[in-house]
Amino acid sequence: MVYRLETISLEDKAVERLLQGKPFKELSPRDKLSIAYYHLEKLRQLNGGYISSPYHGQNGGDKYNVFWLRDIMYATYANEYIGAYDKMIESYRLILRIFHKYQHKILLGARKRHYLGSCAGEVIHARVHPITLEEITREWGHHQLDILGLFLYKTGDLMKKGYNPLTTDQMETLILLRDIVLYLITVRWHSDPDFGVWEEGPEVHASSIGSVLAGLTMWHDDGYYHSKYSSQVDIHRFLSIPEEFIEMGRKSLDTILPCESASRQYDMAQLSLIWPYNIASEMQIKQILRNIENELVRRNGVIRYPGDKYFNASHDNPVGNEAEWPLGFAWLSIVYSKLAQRSIKNGNIFGKPQEQIDKAEMYLEKLESVMTEDGKVPELYTYGRENWNVPLAWAQSFYIVARQSLNWVYEITAQV
Repeated sequence: MVYRLETISLEDKAVERLLQGKPFKELSPRDKLSIAYYHLEKLRQLNGGYISSPYHGQNGGDKYNVFWLRDIMYATYANEYIGAYDKMIESYRLILRIFHKYQHKILLGARKRHYLGSCAGEVIHARVHPITLEEITREWGHHQLDILGLFLYKTGDLMKKGYNPLTTDQMETLILLRDIVLYLITVRWHSDPDFGVWEEGPEVHASSIGSVLAGLTMWHDDGYYHSKYSSQVDIHRFLSIPEEFIEMGRKSLDTILPCESASRQYDMAQLSLIWPYNIASEMQIKQILRNIENELVRRNGVIRYPGDKYFNASHDNPVGNEAEWPLGFAWLSIVYSKLAQRSIKNGNIFGKPQEQIDKAEMYLEKLESVMTEDGKVPELYTYGRENWNVPLAWAQSFYIVARQSLNWVYEITAQV
C-alpha cells in the first residue's frame, strides 16, 4: 500500500510509543515509513531547506548542520512520494532564492570560454549557511554541474506534473533559467571537467554529463520524457534548448560510459543515470548495475568508488578499506523498483519483473539492517561502525522513496 502524508505524520510521543521495546526493522511497513519521515522532518528548516545532518563538528570533523544544495533537492524528494508537493515546491523555491542571490556568479561564469581551476568566484557554491544563505567556504571545488542539472530536471518534471515551483515573478525566474543554460553551454558541460557528485576532481564525470543532459532534455521538446506524464505541458516554450546541445551531450555520455571518469571505471553516482534521470540506454543500465553490484556492494552499504579515501579505514591501503554507504542500498532498491514498473508496463524489457522486485526487496532489507534501531540512515560505515553523521538527509529521503516505490510495484502487480 502506498501511504500518504496524512497517514504517516507523527509527533514525538507517538514515535516513542512505536519504538518502545521494539527495533525499527521489526515494525510494520507503515510505521517504518512514519518514523523515517519523522526523522527527515527533524532536519527540515523553516525556509524549506534541509540540513545535511544534525552533526555539529565533534572530533574536529566537518560541520554537516548546513545546507548542501544537492542534498536539499534530494532530501525533499521524499515529500513527492508521500504526496506533500507543497513542501517539495517550497524546497525548490529556496534553491531558486539561492540561485537568484548568486546570479551574478552565473553570469560571470558564463563569460568564460571553458572551465579553469576551482572558479570559486564564478560558480554557485555547493554549501551555504541555513539561515543567511551565505557561502561557507571557498576551500574546495564548487564547480558541480549535477546541481544545475538536477535543478533543471526536477523543476521541469514538477511543471509537467501540474505543480509550479517557479516564483511569482516568473519572468525574472525564466531569465535566471536562461542564464543557467547559457552558463552550462559556455563552460562546455558535455566535455569539460567538474568536481562531480562527490566534490572531487576536476574530471569529466558521466554522472554530471547525464544530469545536465537530463535537465536540458526535460525542457527540450523532443518527446524523450513524454511517456512519463498523463498530459503534456509545453514547458519548452519558456526555455529554448538547441537540439545540437542535446546531441552533443548524448554523444559525450555514450563515449565516457560505462566509466564514470578517466580515473574511475565505476561509481555509485552513476545510479542517478537510471534514477531519477532515466537517461541511460538499456545496455548502459545493465552495465552500470553489473559494475556496481559486482564491484561496489559491501556488507554495510555501497562504496562510492574503489580507493575512496573519505573516511577510509586505511589511507595507506585505501582499496578494500573504503567507507560503506547505506545510501547505496536505498538507491539500488529504488532503481530495481523503477525497472520492475517499466518491465510490467512495457513487457519485460529489463527481464522478469519478479526478479527485479526480489532485488528491490533485498536491498531494502539490507538497508534496514544497517539503519539505527530508531530508524535513522547513517552517512556511512567505517571499521563496521557508523560515523557521526546520523541521519544523512538525502539517505533518509531515499529510504522513504525506496519503500514507497516498492509499494507502488506491489499495487501495480496486484492489478495485472
